[in-house]
Amino acid sequence: MNYYLLIPAIIILIMFLPVQFEVRASLNFHNLSGAVGAFVFKKKIIHSLIWIKGKKIVTRSEGKTDTQEIEFNGKEIIFLEMFSSQIKKKTRLKKLAIYYNIGLKDAFLTCYLCGIINFIISILFARIKSERPTATLENNDTVSYNLSIMQASVVLKFSISLFDVVYSLLCSVILTRKKQKAIAKEKAFRENKDLVGRKVKSA
Repeated sequence: MNYYLLIPAIIILIMFLPVQFEVRASLNFHNLSGAVGAFVFKKKIIHSLIWIKGKKIVTRSEGKTDTQEIEFNGKEIIFLEMFSSQIKKKTRLKKLAIYYNIGLKDAFLTCYLCGIINFIISILFARIKSERPTATLENNDTVSYNLSIMQASVVLKFSISLFDVVYSLLCSVILTRKKQKAIAKEKAFRENKDLVGRKVKSA
């Protein structure tokens, strides 16, 4: 028996075995601050504090502070859009829990807003349940009648193979570059069109 064949066999087995991921995110709407964490088999791999200041996102991870400006057509946003689209159908959703605490210092308005939010969450959960019937869905609301507070957090647990993660990353990079080129071409076309229009008017 050739034991060297066990090495690629083990690598292939690891690549195709499902890995359990957990993502936790929270946001305070009053000061636009929050935190994001990612875990694999309950072991922390990423944890960052986040502040939104104008059109910039400030993140702090392990003492390192980074600032990025938000661009809806920026590379990061396009990549996240493509990656979420690629990975959505490859994941097995295990749990989605939503927690929020809302208070408007007005009992009627607070109840009214929480009712609307619960209605929207119920519609979202019904859609998810129709597609992922084995997933556990939780909505945990806290109504603070006499406080001014707006906080929300999400806990997401899912499993996916490393092969699907790598494949989705590669596809997302390719699709991001294609979309960026298409946006650049459209922008150049509009600029040329405006330039021609100004020349015609000046003539």
